[in-house]
Amino acid sequence: MTEEALSELHPAEASRELLELSEESAAELIRDLDPGFAAETLESLDPWQSSGLFLQLPDETRARLLERMHPDDSVDLLQEIPAGERESALELVSELTKKRLTGLLEYPEDTAGGTMSPEVISLPESMSVGAATEELRRMEKQLEEKNYVYVTNEAGNLRGVLPLRDIAFRDPELELSQVMKEDVKTVLPEFDREKVARIFDRYDYLALPVVDEEGCLLGVITVDDVIDVLRQENTEDMLEMVGISGAKEESLRTPWKVSMSHRLPWLVVNLGTALLAAVVVSIFEGTIARFAVLAVFMPVVAGQGGNSGSQTVTLLVRGIALGEIDRGQGTRALAKEALLGALHGLSIGVIVGLIAYFWNGSLEIALIVGVSMVLSMIVAGVAGVAIPLGLKRIGLDPALSANIWMTTVTDVAGFFFLLGLASWLLG
Repeated sequence: MTEEALSELHPAEASRELLELSEESAAELIRDLDPGFAAETLESLDPWQSSGLFLQLPDETRARLLERMHPDDSVDLLQEIPAGERESALELVSELTKKRLTGLLEYPEDTAGGTMSPEVISLPESMSVGAATEELRRMEKQLEEKNYVYVTNEAGNLRGVLPLRDIAFRDPELELSQVMKEDVKTVLPEFDREKVARIFDRYDYLALPVVDEEGCLLGVITVDDVIDVLRQENTEDMLEMVGISGAKEESLRTPWKVSMSHRLPWLVVNLGTALLAAVVVSIFEGTIARFAVLAVFMPVVAGQGGNSGSQTVTLLVRGIALGEIDRGQGTRALAKEALLGALHGLSIGVIVGLIAYFWNGSLEIALIVGVSMVLSMIVAGVAGVAIPLGLKRIGLDPALSANIWMTTVTDVAGFFFLLGLASWLLG
């Protein structure tokens, strides 16, 4: 891929082409590209990907890119690189850019302040609609991707909002304070970014202003920022549910040493929980020795319970992430999933019991397998609700380890019910 060929692509397509190259080769191409196009290309990458390329560039190129990138994208990139490299990059940019980026870097990346862009169009409330129209014409380049004009008082406090399209249809003699919408939804900079995303989803906003405690306008979060947040959070939750820590940095292109450091700790934890199930099995070694056919159905009972529990855990984790689980709903969810577990258990239990009967010819074995299936799936339904809610109550992320604990519970319960009932009924 040559510089000329890359320049003919859309920045999003160019970023994909760069990912097919080594970081050194991709950095050489970026260095020779038009700075504006190179900045847009880096913005199309995930921050952990663009930061790797950024570190391969000379200091002067880094500064040119930071000057042209959107501030929120620049901050996302800078948060991924070592502090020393970050300070070196900021030393070469203009004082205005440095002040803007340094201010944004003070906010944690998972907050509204860490997500917002300071590039916001604001006009004084005393300005007339005609004067505002002329001012906006002079700001044509800044209006790209903007949908609203924010109206402020002399102190910079947010007073109202005007959609850009509305200004064209207002009397030019009226002041902005007379035509603006005063009921403006705002968030504080420390507001959690996932909650911000839920606000966008609920009200179909295109942008949301961020203000401080005094109401001073600090910046704006746009719908494209929220799409990035949702994609990152959903990816992290999905990977963390299967025990991949540091999930935001994990992909098929991640070096094996990094992937191993992300995954191995949870595999060790999973090994410890699996040993609990092995202890239960060891208690009933004599029963298994006398009725070897039970070993055939052990993974069936435990596996079905695990599958059923994983369905419930997935729904609960999603509900918690979207803020759908309020007080009182946990109890209702518990009752519902216990009922579903019983009904699913009866349905699957009858099928498995019949298979066991025709397999072994023993009505007792068939009854034990069927009943243990029912009990195991009831426990799976209850645990699928209780585990995520319990983790949330003690301040842990339910997406991080819920499935691991779910597997432990269903394995232990499935083995215990099957082998325990056999020991009791078959002597």
